[in-house]
Amino acid sequence: MQFRTSILAIALSIAPASLAQERATATGKVVDGAGAPVEHATVMVYEAGVKKGYSLFCPTCYVDCGKRTITDAEGKFTIAGLSPDLLFTILVLKDGFSSEYIRKLDPAKGPASNTVLKPRPAIENAAQFVRGKVVDREGTGLRDAVVEQRGVTAPGPGGGMMTRFGGATDWIDPFAVSNEKGEFEIAYSKPAVQMILNVAARGMASKLVTLPTGPERKAITVTDGALIRGRLLFEGKPVADAQLGLMTHERRSGTTYPEVLIGTGEDGKFAITNVPAGRIWLLYPKMSSLASRGIGADVTPVETKDDGQEVDVGDIELKRAYTFKGRVVLTDGKPIPPDMRVTLGADQAWDSQIAPIAADGRFEFQGVPPGIVSLSPAVKGYRPVESSGVEALVKKDVSDFVIRMEPAPARP
Repeated sequence: MQFRTSILAIALSIAPASLAQERATATGKVVDGAGAPVEHATVMVYEAGVKKGYSLFCPTCYVDCGKRTITDAEGKFTIAGLSPDLLFTILVLKDGFSSEYIRKLDPAKGPASNTVLKPRPAIENAAQFVRGKVVDREGTGLRDAVVEQRGVTAPGPGGGMMTRFGGATDWIDPFAVSNEKGEFEIAYSKPAVQMILNVAARGMASKLVTLPTGPERKAITVTDGALIRGRLLFEGKPVADAQLGLMTHERRSGTTYPEVLIGTGEDGKFAITNVPAGRIWLLYPKMSSLASRGIGADVTPVETKDDGQEVDVGDIELKRAYTFKGRVVLTDGKPIPPDMRVTLGADQAWDSQIAPIAADGRFEFQGVPPGIVSLSPAVKGYRPVESSGVEALVKKDVSDFVIRMEPAPARP
């Protein structure tokens, strides 16, 4: 197919060239128990967090999450284009080994300490694992497909079956990677009936599957998917170096693909390849990439029906965005502790901004499109007075929005 290019590869190249020198680069080395380098291990950014302060932002929702690379013959890896303001949790995967995390990696402090992979223990109970093989339409096994657990159905405390989504603590393998034959095995810590998995192969559309546990190896066929193209304009002129996000409209647990990110070229055009078919998507410019320009856009619904389909959404005309200013007020009259933050989230789009809260409680967001937004202040030891959540309707510049927070009760 003419657009058989990995979504992930495109997502890794969204940063404008002018920002490249401002970004951080993570480096390290992967070895086995004897200290020998491990070649062709998959190294990926699993989650991230702020270096200072306290934030409620989803750890796996940062733009850098999902970036990945492969170790070379010396076991070394490099992941460039990372935010210099974040600490990273890196996940290392290799067939035949247990996955390992590199936690709180700060690229500014130099290479990570050597990551030691240990042989994965044998699992005797076939009800604890799913064995699969990732193949293309011709049945050829695909190497380096990343398989991520999304949920598991297992006996609950009362004996009945219960499906759990997310959370990697009970998994022996939260992730797996296919070998040169396309084969993988992913295991849960307890006997289970079935597993929900997301399979992402290079150059192919991601695929969500639900597979029964057991020793039989199940084939998972992945395809090219569809292509979505379009162009961003403002006042009739192309908007370059903007970032767009693509997310499924339906977001029930076990049905949601990871957000896809893409950038625009000098002509304002973008093309998102390998989009899973048979879904309705929401396409939206990311606030952070347009905030300094004071522009934004509404969500654009897109439907992908078939593999090989090309969906042209045409020109997306950006509009003037707004400034949102407010203040966090603590009911006990105390000043805001240092390094606290507030998150502003869009209503439909999988999009948000984070702003620091000053000592007097003031905060400010630029480039907020019109519509409903939610605000999540993160002040350690406090919670919003409005227990149902803090929302605002943005139709113009906002200069006086107040969020009241009260001391949170101590946890038992």
